[in-house]
Amino acid sequence: MHRFLLFVLLALTLSGCARPGPASLVEVERPKGAKIVTILVASDRVPANDRFHSFTAGRSDRLRYSEVTISIPPDHRPPQIEWPQGRPDPRHSFAVVGRRDLTTAEFVHTARRITQTSASGATAGLFVHGFNYTYQEALFRLAQMAADTGVQGPPILFDWPSQGEVTGYVADRDSAAFARDDLVTVLSDLSGGGVKTTMLAHSMGAWLAVEAVRQLSLMGRKDVIRSVDQLVLAAPDIDIDLLKRQLAVTERLRKPIVILASKDDIALALSKRLAGSAATAGSLDVDDPRTRELALKENLDIVDISKLPTLNGSSHDRFAALAAVYPHLRQGFDNPVAGTGAIVLNSVGSAISAPFRLGGSLLAQ
Repeated sequence: MHRFLLFVLLALTLSGCARPGPASLVEVERPKGAKIVTILVASDRVPANDRFHSFTAGRSDRLRYSEVTISIPPDHRPPQIEWPQGRPDPRHSFAVVGRRDLTTAEFVHTARRITQTSASGATAGLFVHGFNYTYQEALFRLAQMAADTGVQGPPILFDWPSQGEVTGYVADRDSAAFARDDLVTVLSDLSGGGVKTTMLAHSMGAWLAVEAVRQLSLMGRKDVIRSVDQLVLAAPDIDIDLLKRQLAVTERLRKPIVILASKDDIALALSKRLAGSAATAGSLDVDDPRTRELALKENLDIVDISKLPTLNGSSHDRFAALAAVYPHLRQGFDNPVAGTGAIVLNSVGSAISAPFRLGGSLLAQ
C-alpha cells in the first residue's frame, strides 16, 4: 500500500495534462522560413503498425535508424514544447515535416557529414531519455533542446523502450538494461565513423549511459571511449553506491562527468524511497562534504540547478530549461567561479557560487 500511494503521488505530480499520442507525429507540409531541427534516431523499440511511424513500448530484437525533421513554431517559448492540439500546425506547434528510414551506414554517414560541415570541433549531441518517456516525447524534447541551445553538431536520439507509464518503473529498469548493448553498438558505430559525441542522459537513462561506458571499458574499447567528448548526467536516477561501483571499473573520460543535480527533485525522492536507497546522484547537495569527496575521487563536476524553473512541478525536468542558457553558461567561463568542482546556478543559468574548487573545466569547450 505504501508503494502504491507513492506511485499515485508521482502520477498526480507528473500527469497534470494529457500526454501527446502518436498522432502528434503525423507528417505535415514544411512551412517556408520556419526554424528546422533535424534529428537522427536510433531506436530499439518495436514499431507501431500505424501511419504515424510511431513506436510502441515493446523491445525490438534490432536497432532501427531514421532521420526526422521537425519544424519549430515562430512563437516558441523556451523551454516549452508547443504540442499540437489536434492535427499539427507548424504556425503554432512543433510538427514533423520530414522523415526517412536509414541504414546503419547512412546513419553514421549523415552524422559525420553534419559534424564535418559544422563549426570546427563540433560533436554530435546524443540524448538518452529517462523513465516514463514515449517515443514522441523523447523526440520532441530533443528537438526543443536542440532549438533552444543552438549549438553546432547533429542531435541524436537514442530511444530505448520505456513503457511511457508512471507505473512502469520496474519494467523500465529492465528495458534500460535490455538497451545497454544497443547503446554500446551506437557509440561504437559512431566512433568507427569518426563521430565524437557529447552524451546527455536523463534520469534512468543516466544509469544506461554509465553502464554503456562501463561495458565498453570492460571490453577494452578505449577507442570508443575516447570518442565520447563528455558525459552529462541530468537528474541521474542512480544510487550513489552503485555509481561508485560503476565508475570503479570505467575508463576515465577526457573531461569530468557532469552531474546536473537538484536537492528538491520529487521524482528522485520517490525513487529513493521505492528502492530503499540512501541517496541518488541526481539529488546531491553541493554543500555536503561527502559530495566534495565524491567529486574529487570520481572526477565529477556537479552543477546545482535547483533554482532553474521546473516545467511540471516535480523538479525532475530542469535539464530542459538549462538548454536555453547553455551557450551563455559556456561563454561565461571568464567568471571567477568557472573551472570548479561544483557550481550553483541562478534562475537564468548564471553561476552565482562555487562551494568548492577542484580544477579542471566545467562543461569545457
